[in-house]
Amino acid sequence: NLHTMLSQAADLSRQGREQVAAGNDISADRHSEKEDVLNRRLVSCSDKLDKCKFDLKTCEKEAAQPTFLFTQMADMCKLKRKTDGKGEIYYEWSSKDMDDDTYLFSDRPYRIAQTMTTEDFFDEFDNMFTKDNGGKPNGAITFRHKNTDKFEGPLISVFVEAAYKTDGGKFVYKLRQSKDQETVNALDEFFDSKDNGDFEEYEMCSLFIDNGELTQTSQGSWWLSG
Repeated sequence: NLHTMLSQAADLSRQGREQVAAGNDISADRHSEKEDVLNRRLVSCSDKLDKCKFDLKTCEKEAAQPTFLFTQMADMCKLKRKTDGKGEIYYEWSSKDMDDDTYLFSDRPYRIAQTMTTEDFFDEFDNMFTKDNGGKPNGAITFRHKNTDKFEGPLISVFVEAAYKTDGGKFVYKLRQSKDQETVNALDEFFDSKDNGDFEEYEMCSLFIDNGELTQTSQGSWWLSG
């Protein structure tokens, strides 16, 4: 009858409204979830941006810090070829009469120059040249052979170790060449004398050592970072 039909229609209308409301709730929940995800991503991007800005400032500060090259001199010096306990060959440069001072000057664009004692340089060698700042330094040595008065070199090598032996007043560098350095002037080529074999003596020795980082003191001078 008509009353029954009207009642059924009302029920269907109510069910329809409830389904629409439920759909709206689901849509709202999904919208809220998406909004939460976007907000989290925004916060993450903001954090990353802040970190990038901080890293950029750090890099700019480090780039503005001058680096220094070092020059040393000795009236006489020796080059030795040795063998360690494992049977591996290594090389030593040494001198008992190095200049008391090591001369340092800044790389471009700075125009800074000063001196430090050679003993201080040797004492702080491992603190100044570390894995964190590039490892041990490259260096070049020029000298004149004591017997022939012939200038030799440059001997280009990595300065692997530095030691000052106080008992004998001797400064010692342990040398090791890279493959590229070896193609220019191999260490073995400096041992041509048949008389001395694994030992050569030179005079007028000059050493040039590549850059290390120094820290400026409150007095305005520069000192070893380590």
